[in-house]
Amino acid sequence: MDRESRPKYIYSVMFKENFNIFVQDLMQENNYKKSQIPAIIGISYDNFKKISDFGKIPRPLILSRLADQADCSVEYLLGRTKEEYFEKAERVVPFIERFDILKNKYTMTDYAVAMKLHVATNYITNWRNNNYTPCIDYLIILTEIFETSLDYLLGRTDDDTPYKIDPDWH
Repeated sequence: MDRESRPKYIYSVMFKENFNIFVQDLMQENNYKKSQIPAIIGISYDNFKKISDFGKIPRPLILSRLADQADCSVEYLLGRTKEEYFEKAERVVPFIERFDILKNKYTMTDYAVAMKLHVATNYITNWRNNNYTPCIDYLIILTEIFETSLDYLLGRTDDDTPYKIDPDWH
């Protein structure tokens, strides 16, 4: 999928439901008003509304931050798995570092990964040169290529074991 044909935003009913449960828990535990939540979790009101009303999946770094605040895995927050257990890494590892570790483990080149993603090799070079984390759709494909989890790929955990993906996830 090239950049032009890729959807601008990805939406998920499961993510919307999990996010709204997280928001409700946050409000109840801390006696917050709903209008306070976007600032507390560090996102814009516009982004908050798109997530809570429609299930828009935010950029991976925001998604990681939300999962940190919810104390769960990105996979669980997205609704990709029902497994709640998550062991946070002592040190968050940058995406590109994890990407290179996995690429070497599977003895793949940037070119080979680019072919599997249907992108130009320079797109992957941009990840490296600009300290860029790709969008969630490419990250999900990378988890399949490297047989790992989004949390490992994003450097949130040191456990590279993939989660059991819920067959209802889409």
